[in-house]
Amino acid sequence: MKLTPEKLLSAIEKYAHTPEKQRTLTPKQIRWFSDPENVFLLISLVLALPKEAMTEIGDSINHWLEVAIAELALTANKLPAEAKQQLEEVIEQILVYTKEKFEINSECVLLCVSILKRNQFHIKTDITGLLDAPQYPDNTNIATFPKKSLNLNQLFKQFEIHSGIEFIDFFESGLSVVPHEALPHLLSEVAKHSWGIDALLLLTQYFEEPIALACVQALDDCPSSAWENLSYLQLVNLCARFNRHPAIHTCFKRWKKKAMSHHKKARETAKIHELYVTHVDGNDCASMMMTITLDGHEYQTNMMLDFKSGIRESLLNIAPESTIPELIEELGNNEAYVDYTPVSPDWLQQILPWILSVQQNKNTPLDLTSLYWLSQLPVEWTQPEAFELEHWSQQFDYQVNPKRQDQHRLGITMGSSLILSWLAPEECLLKAKKPRDLLKLYYYANRELFIGRLTYSAAIEQYRLPPQAPYLVEQYLDLAYALRDPALNRKRFALFDMLAELSFEYFYMEQEEEIEPQGLVLKVSLFDATPAIWRRIRVSNQLTLSEFHDVIQTAMGWENAHLFSFGFAGIDIPEEHYDQMRIGAFLEEVGDEFNYQYDFGDDWFHQITVEKVLPKDIIQPEVTAGNGMCPAEDSGGIWNWNYLLKLRKKKHLTEDEAEQLELVGLSPNESLEPFDKQQVNKKLKAFINH
Repeated sequence: MKLTPEKLLSAIEKYAHTPEKQRTLTPKQIRWFSDPENVFLLISLVLALPKEAMTEIGDSINHWLEVAIAELALTANKLPAEAKQQLEEVIEQILVYTKEKFEINSECVLLCVSILKRNQFHIKTDITGLLDAPQYPDNTNIATFPKKSLNLNQLFKQFEIHSGIEFIDFFESGLSVVPHEALPHLLSEVAKHSWGIDALLLLTQYFEEPIALACVQALDDCPSSAWENLSYLQLVNLCARFNRHPAIHTCFKRWKKKAMSHHKKARETAKIHELYVTHVDGNDCASMMMTITLDGHEYQTNMMLDFKSGIRESLLNIAPESTIPELIEELGNNEAYVDYTPVSPDWLQQILPWILSVQQNKNTPLDLTSLYWLSQLPVEWTQPEAFELEHWSQQFDYQVNPKRQDQHRLGITMGSSLILSWLAPEECLLKAKKPRDLLKLYYYANRELFIGRLTYSAAIEQYRLPPQAPYLVEQYLDLAYALRDPALNRKRFALFDMLAELSFEYFYMEQEEEIEPQGLVLKVSLFDATPAIWRRIRVSNQLTLSEFHDVIQTAMGWENAHLFSFGFAGIDIPEEHYDQMRIGAFLEEVGDEFNYQYDFGDDWFHQITVEKVLPKDIIQPEVTAGNGMCPAEDSGGIWNWNYLLKLRKKKHLTEDEAEQLELVGLSPNESLEPFDKQQVNKKLKAFINH
């Protein structure tokens, strides 16, 4: 959905005037930002926001930017590197354009750029060139930095920086925007503090290479004795193992040597006080929340485990206002699905090697916060170890029993309702004609995926506090082993049967529930027609595919004498879906497209494009414009029809050519029948009334 500035600002203002504890973006609002254009709109609006407005709704603006840019990062991470770079270039153009056309808000520039960088967007524009009076919240003017030295010690005291990770948070919240030429001075001051080695080492893994290289130089400039302040030797090992910058790969060997020479004082490893985790969802992600003591300070940690890429960004919250159970209850009150289970720290000891092996194999960098808290765990917890079902069987003292496996294969095991999220993806549902098709298309084709999911669920039940259903450990592993049977696709697997049925049921329920009635202005164009043949139609998005087929037939002038099909995103939609699926499932926003094919012999391909979305539904389909006579049925397809139209203009026809024209109702002596909008609408009205 493309937003307007008015709609976006109205939503933010409404959010700002909502009581603080009730403030939350709706799922629909979050989905707005899956479209990069809406994120760009928000950034441009914020950059030019008047100072008085920022004073009034600044906290809300901050939250909306955080959500929007995080969604943009999710989109960007799925794109090739070149496409992500194009997004970054658009952002830089917005920065420059806003400066040229509007009175730019310095505070908002710093806010936008720092959030963008925190989400690992490269911003190369010199920020000091954008600001007339660029200042940090502490009134530090960065335009003169590094020409004018800052009192960094005063800054660090003011913001209570006492550890490397606190400096990282401070850096990512503002200092990351300083010009690169200012970095040597900044980092040399950081190195003077007891936490400086930790901070510099973490920043060698910052996503912007110039900053990482500046930290390398700062570390090399430190006296060897400074390495005695390194909090944990494991931090060097983790930075080396998950290093994101090949240019600094060789540095870790000498740093480790310095650290081992001077790092004499062994520190106590982290203490985990409480740990809550979720089952793996349909995206192979699980969430984790824990209270943990790190380097003498108690933190609350949130983390996402992605079994396709590794640990997602960790969040550390010192001195949290709410306990984890209170947070979980709050999530439930906000109607978010909650599946958190309390488990013992032994769960983390078993899961971390698995997820870190994924991280290593996928070459996914670890975020700085994760590096920090992982470095304080026992070394054996952070050694990557690839998933092997036999290893987990040994950990859980599981004994393989084929007879028992068959019993569980034929029954349905359901320890967590989150397993219901293991539904088939939409692209498979569009290809499937019936639930059973999904078994081959998706479930049996992804056995290893489900073996991992089931084993993970077994781990939760193994370490659940207090134990509730220990028998589920055995049942989950029975199912995992049953999936290894090469002949399974000829047997019944009750869990997959249930998920396939639910996939179909939920898919159609969503079609019914989520499509808000709206009107659509569509352009239906016949591919490769010369001259162009098209119709502009106003219809309801509630039409089923079968009903829309009838509208196309009438609007174009076809006689409904042949088979037809619809296709979306390169996938043919099975005919069995035509009476249930509505066009609004595919056509939601301006620019959305799908295809319609008529007559599998002549192959008349039509492209349907959304030109406008109307706020009100359309009761009566109506053609508002069009061009070109509809080709004759059985005339040989578009290329032959184009040929016949040219043939009409020939002055002298052979007998065979004249016969070809006569067969399709064309005459060289008569004009083509013009498109008659009124006649078509009469037929449409009669059809609808009927």
